[in-house]
Amino acid sequence: MEKYIKILKSNGLKITPKRKEIINFFIEKDRYATVEEVWNNLKLKFKKIGLPTVYRNLEKFSEIGILTEIRTRDNKAYYGLCNAENPKSHHHHIICVKCHKVRCIDFCNFNEITEKIEKESGFKILNHFLQIKGICSDCLQLNEKNKSFI
Repeated sequence: MEKYIKILKSNGLKITPKRKEIINFFIEKDRYATVEEVWNNLKLKFKKIGLPTVYRNLEKFSEIGILTEIRTRDNKAYYGLCNAENPKSHHHHIICVKCHKVRCIDFCNFNEITEKIEKESGFKILNHFLQIKGICSDCLQLNEKNKSFI
């Protein structure tokens, strides 16, 4: 939690009970969630909390690197805790399609293929964003125990 408090402070944001509870929600759940899921959880703890307040905080947390925004096939927004050592550093995320865990990938070799992509596409690449989907080791082990197919 202290790491995320430091990020809030360094971005000039107040440390409020609601903001701390949002972060705590993601720490405890260890998976991505929708704005509505976070809001429903916070309504149990705070008498007055609106959906727009939760939405604004999740957007801000995503902007400053505490959370990462995840888009699914239906283009619905989900948020997951970014556990990178330095959230402002260039990194990507891998997402388990079974349990919805989000983990950071701290390396990127995209620059190695940038020139080729630019040459073939005619575009000048300004930045990139990569989300990798897979199945985490916990879900693979569970799958093996249940002898089921993924």
